[in-house]
Parts: sequence; structure tokens; C-alpha cells
Amino acid sequence: LHNWAPDVYDDSPTIVTIWLTIMPKISILMFLLEIQSQIGNNLLTIFSLTLKNLLLISSLLSLIIGTVVGLAQSKIKRLLAYSTISHIGFILLALAINTEQAIDSFLFYVIQYSITNLNTFLILIALGYILKNNSKSILESVQDIKYIVELKGLFFNNPVLSLSLTICLFSMAGVPPLLGFFSKQFVLYSAMQSEYYFIGIIAILTSVISASYYLKIIKVLHTENIENINTSTENSSTVNASLSSVHSFIISTLTLFILLFILKPSILLNSTQLLALSLFYY
Repeated sequence: LHNWAPDVYDDSPTIVTIWLTIMPKISILMFLLEIQSQIGNNLLTIFSLTLKNLLLISSLLSLIIGTVVGLAQSKIKRLLAYSTISHIGFILLALAINTEQAIDSFLFYVIQYSITNLNTFLILIALGYILKNNSKSILESVQDIKYIVELKGLFFNNPVLSLSLTICLFSMAGVPPLLGFFSKQFVLYSAMQSEYYFIGIIAILTSVISASYYLKIIKVLHTENIENINTSTENSSTVNASLSSVHSFIISTLTLFILLFILKPSILLNSTQLLALSLFYY
């Protein structure tokens, strides 16, 4: 259940956290998918049934623990760590079902999760530049954003980055018509179609509850801070100069993809369907 994740995320530089939140997850999930594809279709074997049950139990516990414990967090990266645990619950549920449609939703969720988390942490690094330029101390200027309250009023300092982070958080919460909504919809549809009603209902409830801690970040981000408003004009040029063109381009591209996915969904959907077919019938 990723007991290491909250502490490691919190104590690591944000640029390192980006690697930790994406690459290990993709590696272990692809490894589990390979195991599941080799033995999962043979429902008569004891090992296959055991693996399915273990994945379902892990999914259930991940959904509950990631959601409930995340509600009590005041540090931004610890909250995102528990958010990751909750998202892994959805991914493991799709992997445990192991139907053609479930594998399709599994691949789609992994891609969506990677894109959204990458963009979120890149935006946190960019917002850290704002705090760096507003900071009076050299020591404070080199620190990453640690607490959620540090984001207070940053919308009035840099509305574009703040809105980008808001879009990512709404996507994680599963708000339509953003990319994250469709990933959760596909997994839940697969669960209901395969008659996993209990864990499907639990996934819906935890998704609704987890939206509250995303909304907490958004509320702080858009809460008026007089000091930030007064300094926004003089610091805006410095903040923009701190962001490289590559950094800005990646954030804008990923944000637009999350926001406008509904306008052209066939590219990603067709890709995941082809991958699922090739894996499921290989």
C-alpha cells in the first residue's frame, strides 16, 4: 500500500518526486499486467484465483486508505502521495477484472495518471518560483512548496499557472469532461459490467470523498491574499523569466490535452484499444 510513498514524496525535491510518482508505478503495473496476461485467462488454476483476490483486496484497501488518510493531510506532496494510492486502487481494480474492456481501461488510466501527475508536479515547481521571488530569505527561496497554505492567493499572482493546476486537480477528482473523468468512468463501467458491484460502489464513494481534498487545495489557491496581490505586478516579470520555454511549453501542452481531450478522444482511445487487444489475445 505504498507505506514509503508519503514520507519519500515529502522529503524529496519536487523534481525527484516527479520520477518517483510515475516511473516505479508504470514499471510495477506493467509487470503485474504481464503476469496477469500469462496466467489470468486460465481461471482453473489456484494461482490465478489467488492473484485476482489479492489484486481485489489491494484495490479495496488502496481506495479506502488513500482517501481517508488523505483527508487529514496539510502537506501538498503527502496529500498527492495518498491521492496516488487511491488512484492505484482504480488501476488494480481494472487489472483484477482482466477482461478485454478492463485491460483497455487499465491502460487508459495508467496513461492518464502519468500525464496528470507529471503536469501537476511541473506546475508545483513553477509555482515554487513565485514563492522564491516573493521570499525575503535566501534560505527560503531554495525550498520546495511543502504546505498547502503556501499556495494561498497565488491565483492573483499568476492566474495561468493556478488555473492549470486547478484543471489537473479537477481531473484527478474525476470532474467531467476532463481526462480523469473518462478514466474512472471506464474502470467503473468495467467493474459493473463484470458484476463487481460492491467494490464498484466503494470506488464511487471514495472518488466522491477524495474530491474534497482536491477542492481544499483549489480553495486555498484562489483565496485572496493581500500581500500576494500587492506584489504580483512587480514580481510577474521575474516569475515569467524564471520559467524556461520548454517548461512552459510542456505545462501548456499537457494542460490543454487534459482539458480538450473530449474534442478528439479517438487518438488515445484507439491506441489503448489496440494495445488491449494485442495483449489480451496474445
